[in-house]
Amino acid sequence: MNNEEKARYLEKYTEEKKRGIPFFPDAIFKDAVVMLIVFIVLAVLSYIFGSPLEARANPADSTYTPRPEWYFLFIFQLLKYFPGSLEVIGVVVIPTLAILALAVLPYLDRSERRYRTSRPWVMGTVTFSVIGIGVLSLLSILSQPPPGGQTTGDQVAALYADNCAGCHGASVTAPPGTDLHVVIAQGTHEGMPGWSGDLSTDEIDALAGYINSPNGDLVFQAECAACHQVTDLAGGNPFDLRAAIAGDPEFAPHSGLDLPDWQTTLNDSERTNLLNFLVAPDGQRLYTENCASCHGTAVVFSGTEEELREIIIKGGQHRSMPQWAGVLTGTQIDELARYVIDPTTEPQAAELFSDRCSTCHGARIPAATDVAAATEAIATGGAHVAMPVWGDVLTTDQVDALVAYTMEATQGTGIQKGQELFQANCAPCHGEFGEGGALPSNPALVLAPISTAEFLSTRDDATIRAIIAQGQPNLGMSPFAVSEGGALSDEDISALVTFVRSWQANPPVEFPPDITGPPPIGQDSQTVYTELCAQCHGENGEGGIGPSFKDPTFQAQTDEQIFTTIHDGHQATAMIAWGDLLPTSTIDDLVAQLRSFAGQATGEATFKQVKQIFDARCTVCHGTSGGWDASTYATIMETGDHAPVIVPGDPDASELVKRLKGTQSEGGPMPPGGTTLSDSDIAVIVNWITSGAKP
Repeated sequence: MNNEEKARYLEKYTEEKKRGIPFFPDAIFKDAVVMLIVFIVLAVLSYIFGSPLEARANPADSTYTPRPEWYFLFIFQLLKYFPGSLEVIGVVVIPTLAILALAVLPYLDRSERRYRTSRPWVMGTVTFSVIGIGVLSLLSILSQPPPGGQTTGDQVAALYADNCAGCHGASVTAPPGTDLHVVIAQGTHEGMPGWSGDLSTDEIDALAGYINSPNGDLVFQAECAACHQVTDLAGGNPFDLRAAIAGDPEFAPHSGLDLPDWQTTLNDSERTNLLNFLVAPDGQRLYTENCASCHGTAVVFSGTEEELREIIIKGGQHRSMPQWAGVLTGTQIDELARYVIDPTTEPQAAELFSDRCSTCHGARIPAATDVAAATEAIATGGAHVAMPVWGDVLTTDQVDALVAYTMEATQGTGIQKGQELFQANCAPCHGEFGEGGALPSNPALVLAPISTAEFLSTRDDATIRAIIAQGQPNLGMSPFAVSEGGALSDEDISALVTFVRSWQANPPVEFPPDITGPPPIGQDSQTVYTELCAQCHGENGEGGIGPSFKDPTFQAQTDEQIFTTIHDGHQATAMIAWGDLLPTSTIDDLVAQLRSFAGQATGEATFKQVKQIFDARCTVCHGTSGGWDASTYATIMETGDHAPVIVPGDPDASELVKRLKGTQSEGGPMPPGGTTLSDSDIAVIVNWITSGAKP
């Protein structure tokens, strides 16, 4: 461009600049057209490709690794270079400086030149920033995401396999009374080292527990398999199975048979494991029978459900067998090879197989085409088909059940873990199958079953979790959550909820043990109330776990409403549908019985009851910020602009009661805004003051 052309261009540019382009409608129209085009493109892309959503979020899946959207990847990658206390630099300082730089850029770059080569400082900074963002984003994409909390399967089974199975085989029997912790820690027999230098105290304790708790499948193979197939007994009536194991003479199928006294030959743990194995859901029993000998109580797996299904169906060379040449003699290897081909030809090799092979193979002898192939596999070891092709053995339904259970076990909320916790913490009161019965601390009270279809269909998991965590002190059930002073972690409680919920597919109980059917129609309502209602609502209807029948709010209900509550139960509470157990006439009599509690004295209210009302309705405003303070007994009695607001023994003279009833001479009622306390809450406060307002 020569000087003449430049002059014409500048002249034309100056004229156009003077005329200008109106913002409305010209500029707005152009913007609107562009926005419409972009909107149409986005709509078409959304229709064709859809939203790239992943599976629904699962809080129980600890293997998922969340990743930010692509346009945030660079800032997350930047954070990796500022660990710990330096994180504030990557999170706050650098982004703030970048935003400030953009804000002041118009004041820093006031050059009239627009061509990029004429603005090296600005263009260099922008180029460096773009390259930096691109490199950080690429590094974030290429970097391996952090571990997603992959579970480690049964650690104790792996501990036993690594340190004990080489000499003891798949299991070891300790004589009664043996202090296994001392044996493991010190090594008290020939050839066994003291493990205290290699294992922690917790690991030794875990090993001792593992040795003392044989798998239910092993007990079944030793005690029952001679007469029964697992499928004959699995899923049977749990009470019949318990009677059989206990040697009940009234158990007809065993009458006249010469059977061991399992009450003597099996300890409590073995009997419980056997019973649990037989009544377990299909997936758990299949896992215990076919998988636990190699994988323990849980398998290490972080893939998808479909990937696990394929592994189970196809089997494969997924484990490495040690090279036994040099460890075993040639004669022993030959005996093992012949035993694998045909166990009947080398019965003496059974013990050798148990010692050296059963840790991985369990009681299942691996198949081999001929003696030469078996000899080579045993001598050289290496990858081999340790896992059978279960697709040829199990039905589709069995594979589905096995996959579902295994996935649960990998996530740490497996049914088996919950079953162990239930037996240790819940069975003493609720029974092995949640059947309920007489409360050990008060045999006069009967716990309703928690394993009926009715109970499980009307209680969601959140309710069951809350009951376990917070307990039911009025029934003698202490809180179990660590946060409430108990001993169970959130993961333990999740496992317990999973186990209790597993009953829903096949509820083991229909009626409590002491209620084998509906009570006689002629039974009087007072007896029914005492036996079935008083344990939650109090002997005189004063309330407890359940509400008070003396409460005016309860009595304000119609007879029909009270009848319906008794008949249908109360969802999300411990009250079952008594219509399944009681005839209509008895429920009608119960309604009349509950009406008889109206107007009865409720006894002295306690400060604890009053404090609960204050905490719920008063302390949000009347805390420690001034005025009346409802946080402690002393402040309740002594603070306030009109202190004392409570006159012990005289509710009518108490400013608090006047404010609650709206009879005050100055100021407004409490709570403000028309949200008054219920008559029952006011009655409790008045009762407490009348009784002397004791702490």
